[in-house]
Amino acid sequence: MENYQTEPKATPQHRLGAIALDVVLLLCTCYIGWIIWSLVIWGKGLTPGKQILKLRVVSSVTGQTATWGHMAIRQFLLPMAMTLPFSILQFSFQSYIFDPNYWADPTYYDVSLLSSLGVFFMAFLSLGVSLLDALWIFKGGQNRRIVDVWAKTDVLNTSATPR
Repeated sequence: MENYQTEPKATPQHRLGAIALDVVLLLCTCYIGWIIWSLVIWGKGLTPGKQILKLRVVSSVTGQTATWGHMAIRQFLLPMAMTLPFSILQFSFQSYIFDPNYWADPTYYDVSLLSSLGVFFMAFLSLGVSLLDALWIFKGGQNRRIVDVWAKTDVLNTSATPR
């Protein structure tokens, strides 16, 4: 075990700060920089936001630093699975743009209001699920997001460790 017992769990505020940093970095780098940075550091149990705030993801079962596979499941697959139903529905509201009849005569479909409301609603639901996951750290005093529970991980504050 790598200091799993001596490093305190990250506080909800630190975790929320890391999530906010990840979102800001994701948007500022147009996804590309964040993805490249993440792929490099996932093997160390980090995301860009966690690296900046000196937090680290560990397996709650073994206490070892989360592997690249753990991080891919935790950061990509589980969030994707949680929002996929809404993304599919959102895409279905926009699928009319792939019909050649739409481009030949935009009045062919009378979906402007329905489509706009559907896309907005599905995007809102996807955002809501992501926000629920982020705010789950305040539930029950365990400081764990939904993805932490499913991926069996904990987040530790390595800056609080006496050196």
